[in-house]
Amino acid sequence: MTTRVQGATFRYSHTIGRGEEAGTGFKNPVSLARGEGDLMYVVSRAYDYRSDSKRITVCTVDEDYIGEIGNAGRLGGDMMDTGESDAPGSMVWPTSIALDRAGNVYVSDEWLNRIAMFTPDGDWLGAWGTEGDADGEVAQPSGIAFDSEDNIYVVDTGNNRVQKFTKDGQFLAKWGRQGTGEGEFDMPWGISIDTEGDIYISDWRNDRIQKFAPDGRFLMKFGGSGSEDGEFNRPADVAVDKEGLIYVADWRNDRLQVFDAEGRFITKIIGDATLSKWGITKLDANPDMKRQREIAQGLEREKFLRGPIGVVVDDEDRVFIVDSQRNRIQIYRKIPPFFVGLYDGGRL
Repeated sequence: MTTRVQGATFRYSHTIGRGEEAGTGFKNPVSLARGEGDLMYVVSRAYDYRSDSKRITVCTVDEDYIGEIGNAGRLGGDMMDTGESDAPGSMVWPTSIALDRAGNVYVSDEWLNRIAMFTPDGDWLGAWGTEGDADGEVAQPSGIAFDSEDNIYVVDTGNNRVQKFTKDGQFLAKWGRQGTGEGEFDMPWGISIDTEGDIYISDWRNDRIQKFAPDGRFLMKFGGSGSEDGEFNRPADVAVDKEGLIYVADWRNDRLQVFDAEGRFITKIIGDATLSKWGITKLDANPDMKRQREIAQGLEREKFLRGPIGVVVDDEDRVFIVDSQRNRIQIYRKIPPFFVGLYDGGRL
């Protein structure tokens, strides 16, 4: 499907993923980060009864599987079952992932109240974070993002605030408190930083997006509770592209909404998923499963988003939607109007 908006066209490219406890698939993915080249790091939160499925899958945009970073804290290594939830490399309720300028991988964990750190190859570097509400302490940390100076902003969900740290965990600043006013939050979750250094927060329970200067000064807000265009029902994440368009993963409304730099609604995406390369490979290896799909009713509904929880826009104007409840990533491309006629189908 192609969606035309002011000065751009959004065209569906392809889907990555399938429901798997390990290997070429995801289990309840919640966040992704783009690495160098075409690398992707995707965090699977999985479920409490399958701790072995909580992992970071490393793959490419073209669906080449690289390996996993898991409880053993090594790319492609075996999971380490120590029985200790706070063991090196372990994840319990991972919420967000971000990369620093060196490509090191940072993962927030709202159960362990910490930020875990890995090398790009998955070696364990350590973790920082202390549960509490004092300066530098956290409660249920969720969204994380690095600024141009390699400092990290952490959405401190349980304390209804945003905190700024050095990448090794030294406290620098904070703002926010519980409430509905400007600069106040009710269970904030996602975060994005634009090219000017301004910070966007998905204010989950207040059903809105708030924008701040790097020092925490309130700049604007938009949204409201509902299902109409421009309204939200638990916005889970936000991203901003290099031209200032704002993308919001509208979790409970099962859609991605796109806004201009002033917060005015432009368009929405509800999903166009096709089977991923990994999914096709599995069906080809399981003839019975393939035959069952051929006679199943209602498969046309598979294309729609269900519980989109994360969104990332890369430097090539590719939009990655974390389609959590369907264990996949849907990818779109924003195409400038001059180039629209040059793309006549196929993967972008």
